[in-house]
Amino acid sequence: MSKTTLVLAAVVAAAFAATASAAPSKGKPPTTGTDCKPSVAVVLKGTLAAAGGATVPFDLAVNVTSGNTHSAAWRKLGQPLAISVTSSTKINRQGHHAPTDLLAGDRVVVRARACKADTVAAMVPSLTAVRVTAHPAAK
Repeated sequence: MSKTTLVLAAVVAAAFAATASAAPSKGKPPTTGTDCKPSVAVVLKGTLAAAGGATVPFDLAVNVTSGNTHSAAWRKLGQPLAISVTSSTKINRQGHHAPTDLLAGDRVVVRARACKADTVAAMVPSLTAVRVTAHPAAK
């Protein structure tokens, strides 16, 4: 065999080994933590204990009164419940979308995502809101 054939064979073998080791891992996704499957919507309803923050990220203090089935673990926690609000959280209060538009006493519905396994765990993780919808307090 010539030297060029040997060099070409070595390059092909190295390229094959590099692509074979870069294959994504297979198997089941994690049930807790980031990128968990399945994730569920946690819907919490209640009133704001304090006004929204001026800058994001901040924690929204909510006195939770009800919610969907998946929110049971968070409803049992001490009140007010601190829910993280980030720049990707969608906020709506009568057409206004700024965090400063949220006022203490407003009726609020908070939607968040959580791992299904975390909804029944003894230590529930903190929630980050996906959407916050607020209405003025009832008169």
